Amino acid sequence: MKGQVSLEFLLIVSSVLFFLFVFFSAAVSTQLSAQGEQTQRLLSNVCSDVSDKINKAVFYGLGFSQNITLPQTLYGTDYSITVRNNWTLECVTSTASVINIFTNTSIKNSTAYPPFIIPKRQIRISNTGGVVLIT
Repeated sequence: MKGQVSLEFLLIVSSVLFFLFVFFSAAVSTQLSAQGEQTQRLLSNVCSDVSDKINKAVFYGLGFSQNITLPQTLYGTDYSITVRNNWTLECVTSTASVINIFTNTSIKNSTAYPPFIIPKRQIRISNTGGVVLIT
């Protein structure tokens, strides 16, 4: 009789531990999925903000200047923003990428024409008379 009680107790405890393991595994999986979606959404927002500022610099013309601060990471995920040519902005993380199209214009950073990577810090987007400058 004692052996049967011990066996039943062990079976119940094992079942409870198994169900807890399954529950927590599903919860962690859902949380990681949600974090990936948040990172994708934030990447899209950052990319849209930069391309919007470039479009404003083209629209408002000579003398336009606006600052934007780019975060170092997106929820702990590293990313990069690259100006590919005079109308394409590519934003990339290890799990996602976003491509934004902006007004076709002559664009450069302080030293080079595209392609170049936009640094993750406070940047200034300005129109210097026919050229949109990102510094």
